[in-house]
Amino acid sequence: MKPLKADAAFPDTRDVEGTKNRGRSRALAGPTAVLVVALGLLAALCAGPSALAASAPVDRIDVTMHDFKLKLSRPAVPAGRVVIHVHNRGPSTHEINLDRTDLPSGALPLKHDGLTVDEESVALHRIDSIEQLNIGESADLNVRLRPGHYVLYCNLEGHYLGGMHAAFDVASRPR
Repeated sequence: MKPLKADAAFPDTRDVEGTKNRGRSRALAGPTAVLVVALGLLAALCAGPSALAASAPVDRIDVTMHDFKLKLSRPAVPAGRVVIHVHNRGPSTHEINLDRTDLPSGALPLKHDGLTVDEESVALHRIDSIEQLNIGESADLNVRLRPGHYVLYCNLEGHYLGGMHAAFDVASRPR
């Protein structure tokens, strides 16, 4: 194999195979190493908060929808990241709404139709929702909750009045 000619900008180099490339490599090694280390530190500093958030504890509430009732696996969770895992066991399609409120789950304001919750009420603060959950399906609400009182309910016509609501509380996380 015929060696390549020396680069005019780097007369210390003769060929690609490394017989005399050492001068150029050494000249770049110091600044390159410093740059690589600096970029690594910068990336670690920038990723710090998100890396901490990713390692923050995640609590879970399992919700079962069945026979027009909601059953929660626990009545309270600490503030922070929460996964609300919802499973619809029937007998029909449902939705699930998560609102922050001071009201008990069975006393939410109704629309004029008297059959559905007034989701626009100032007493309710929407956190998240799942618009449709078919029989046998499961889905998750991945939320960050602050301390307070929360309600879950299905607002399809007549479902809320039929008993499809439940509440849970979120307390400050112990330090």
